[in-house]
Amino acid sequence: MSLAESYHVETGRHLNVYGDIGELFGAITYGIKLNKNYAQGADGRLGNDHVEIKTITPFKSNDEVAVKVSGNFSKLLVVKINADFEVSSRMVDRSKLPKTAKPFLRIRWEDLHVAK
Repeated sequence: MSLAESYHVETGRHLNVYGDIGELFGAITYGIKLNKNYAQGADGRLGNDHVEIKTITPFKSNDEVAVKVSGNFSKLLVVKINADFEVSSRMVDRSKLPKTAKPFLRIRWEDLHVAK
């Protein structure tokens, strides 16, 4: 994370690493066992649950993610990296997400409620 921040300070540009940082954050913080890169379905497993991990990057103009509805996941972990390179996260059960007929569900950070 410090390398991404330093690179941004020095160049004004961002490295293409935030998705990987989000996945590593999920593995370290939640104990998610990550799937192999580019595996179909979800990004990892937490017990019997398949977890999809989405990252809100520090340069994103809005705090939302797009989740493929056809994905094979039972939990969604959204990792947010803000402009100060601080990391926070929210995990929700898929059953708590709004239903849609569209192929992608757009979900805003402020609409995520922590799974109980």
